[in-house]
Amino acid sequence: MNVSEVNQNMAIPQRLPANGSDRFNYMVSYLSDCQLQMVLEMEGHVNQQRLLQAMEASTIAEPIIGCRFIKDSVRPYWERRSDLASSGWCSLQLLSESDSEEKAIQEWLSSPIDIDADAMVKMRILRTSARDIICIKLNHLCSDGAGLIEYVHLLASLYSELAKNPRYVPKSNPEGRDQSRLFKEMGIPNGGMPQAPEPQGPTLPFTPGEPAKRRQAIRRIPREEWLELAQGFKQKGFTVNDVLLAAYMRALYQQMENVPAEQVKVMVTVNVRKFLPKGKAEAIYNLSGVVHATMNQATGTFADKVKEVAEFMKNQRDNKEILHDAVNTFANVENLEFHHTLKIIQDVRKQIVEDGKSTPILSNFGMISTSQITFDDVKVAGAYIVSPAYYAPGLMLGVSTYQDCITLNISFFESNTDIGLIEKLLDSMIEEIKSYRE
Repeated sequence: MNVSEVNQNMAIPQRLPANGSDRFNYMVSYLSDCQLQMVLEMEGHVNQQRLLQAMEASTIAEPIIGCRFIKDSVRPYWERRSDLASSGWCSLQLLSESDSEEKAIQEWLSSPIDIDADAMVKMRILRTSARDIICIKLNHLCSDGAGLIEYVHLLASLYSELAKNPRYVPKSNPEGRDQSRLFKEMGIPNGGMPQAPEPQGPTLPFTPGEPAKRRQAIRRIPREEWLELAQGFKQKGFTVNDVLLAAYMRALYQQMENVPAEQVKVMVTVNVRKFLPKGKAEAIYNLSGVVHATMNQATGTFADKVKEVAEFMKNQRDNKEILHDAVNTFANVENLEFHHTLKIIQDVRKQIVEDGKSTPILSNFGMISTSQITFDDVKVAGAYIVSPAYYAPGLMLGVSTYQDCITLNISFFESNTDIGLIEKLLDSMIEEIKSYRE
């Protein structure tokens, strides 16, 4: 497949407008390393050349994947790039019997990306004699966590189609990212002001300074145990998110220093695609809103806190104001000259560090798939998402589920955050969650 020829024949624009959520995501790059990652544990080996072809085909199906973000000071935009074939965006690492799979995975997850120069997606195939582990990095500039899941499904579909027909070319979707058209069709006003920003809440102790040595702490609850736990939550009338949020807030309070119990706050990201007519977006991009939860941690058992959280979240699940506020935020950012938005986020970042406050984030990316993903005849046995590393004092807990195995993850920088603190936080969460089976 010659991507440049396809671009010409299909009239894929060389430039695409940067919508409000794209600009908002670039602002977030001042707060995190912008890496959304997924690890796929395969049952066997994939064909590397076909996977590369599928990646190339994905830049046709979703043109934004084949672009770079151009930081025009007034109106930034996306520009198609022609150097992906030589960019090393899909690499193979052979592991011997004596090599550690886990070490290789951690090294890849910890490796940085250049959000301006690197491809929007990068992959590393870690190959042992028995199987492949496919590690995927998606630049947060072009997508959110739900978009990463959509991309992996697209990639698997393209790989499978190319196995049947090596000359397969997908339909292109250059106009699917027009959010203003979508919101207009839904009758959502696009000119209101977003809600005033919530004051930042307390967070974990941190050491100021330049971020260095990215790390990620990961905890997984295997299938059989998680199925039993999740069924128990459901029987009690609670969602997985209710239990996760209650456990996260309690664990945070235990690790915080000199923080009043009533001030513990968490910002919960919400995938607002559920409010869309089809329940999903028409293209890969960012479409997330937020809910701010505050719960007094001074008294009560874990079960009490789950009930409190459930009552609060019940009133938020069908709250379309979350979508409206996201729309207004994106529209407001889009209406400003780009250099002005960057000045705003630089000031926000400076203030966060000076105050030592940054509300911790919980992002449950949800189920990676309701059924087993396959790349032609090669099944994905296990999968999990690794969230971006936020610059201290920022903190994000990412959660994902695949084949009824749940994964909790916090990415951070060792120069600013004590690894022992993060390990204790996750261990405390797992202990609380497992204790709730009784």
